[in-house]
Amino acid sequence: MEDLSQERERRAGAVTVSQYVAPAGAVPPNRFDRRTPLQQVWFWEPDQWEQFTCEWVRMLARAEGYLGAEIIGGSNDRGADVVAFFTERRLNGEWHCFQCKLYQDELEPAHALPEMLKPFVAAVETTRTLPTRYTFVAPRIHPRLKDLVLTPDELKSRFLKHLQGRSQTVTKLPAQLLADVVELAEATDFSMFWTANLDEMLEVYSKSPLFAARFNYPPSGEPAKLPVPPEPAADEARFLAQLVDVYRERYGQRIVTVDDAFAHAKSGDHLRRQREAFYAAEELRLYARDSVPGDAYAELQDDVLVNLVEVADDDHESGWHRLRAVVTQAGNLQVAGSAIASYFQQAQRKGMCHQFANDDKLTWCDGSEQ
Repeated sequence: MEDLSQERERRAGAVTVSQYVAPAGAVPPNRFDRRTPLQQVWFWEPDQWEQFTCEWVRMLARAEGYLGAEIIGGSNDRGADVVAFFTERRLNGEWHCFQCKLYQDELEPAHALPEMLKPFVAAVETTRTLPTRYTFVAPRIHPRLKDLVLTPDELKSRFLKHLQGRSQTVTKLPAQLLADVVELAEATDFSMFWTANLDEMLEVYSKSPLFAARFNYPPSGEPAKLPVPPEPAADEARFLAQLVDVYRERYGQRIVTVDDAFAHAKSGDHLRRQREAFYAAEELRLYARDSVPGDAYAELQDDVLVNLVEVADDDHESGWHRLRAVVTQAGNLQVAGSAIASYFQQAQRKGMCHQFANDDKLTWCDGSEQ
C-alpha cells in the first residue's frame, strides 16, 4: 500500500483546478473604483470573504495536492469555514481547515483561542479527524497572534491555560467532554496552526484571472505574440476563402485559390496583412481567455458585431468596398467598457472582422454587387 506522501504526490499531479467563477455580488460594480484590495475588503460581507478564501485555496490545490476544497461555513461549521482534503475520505482523512475572520481590527489571540477549541471538540464528538493544518485567514493578523503561532509550544501552553479558564466557550462544555478535549490537545502538535492575511493571499491570487474581476483591476501582462504560420492553417480556411472571392471579383477570374491570391501582384501583400491581423486578434482572444475571468473577448465581439452587421448589410459597390467599410467602422468604434479595451488596437480590430468572416457572421461578397 502506498504511504500518504506517495498518495499526495500522485494526487497533486492529477488535480484539476476548476475555473471558479466569482459570484456577481463579489465583483465591484464600478469599473472606475480604484481602491486597494484591502480598502475594498472592509466593505465585504463575511460570505464574500469566505468565497475569496475558497478561491485562494483552490488556486493552491495543485501545489498542495488537494483533491478538493469546499465552503462549509455556517452556524454549525465547527470552526471550519473552508476545508481542503487530500483523499476521498475527506474530513475523515487528512485535511486542512481555513477559519475565515473578517474584522475591522486585526485578528488577535483573544479571537483565535475560542476558535481553536472547535476542531478539538469536533474530533471528540464526531468522526472528524483533527486537521493537519488549521489556518486563520483574516485581512490583517495582529503581530501577537503571528508570534504565538510561530512558536507552537507557547501556543499550546496558552491554549491549555485557556481550557482551564472561565470563558463561556469553555464553561459550557460538559466536564467529560472538556477532559477529553484537554487530553487530545496535550497529545497534539500545535504546529498545525497557521495564519494567512490578505497580503499573503494576494501573492497567489494576483496571478489568477479572477484578480482583475474581484478587485476591479486591469488584467496583468501583455498578449503573447502569436507567429503567423507560413502556410495557412485549417482554421483560417473560411475567412481566406472569403478574401479569395473579394480578390477574384476585384482582380479577375484567374484568382481561384489562396495560392493564386498570394501570387498576384496586388492581392498578395493585402492577403499577408489580413492574416497578420487575424493572428493579432487571436493573440488577444487567447490573452483574454487566460487573463480575464468569464469570456471578455466574446462579449467584446458581441458589442462589435452589432455595429458591423449594419455596415455590412448596406449596399456596396463590391465585396472589396464592403470589406473596407466594415474594417473602417471597426477601427472607429468606442469600446472603453471592455476589460481588454486597451489592447484592442487597429490590428486586432481588423483581425476581429476576419474572425467574423471565418465564422460566416460577416460575408464580403453576397452576389448582389453590380
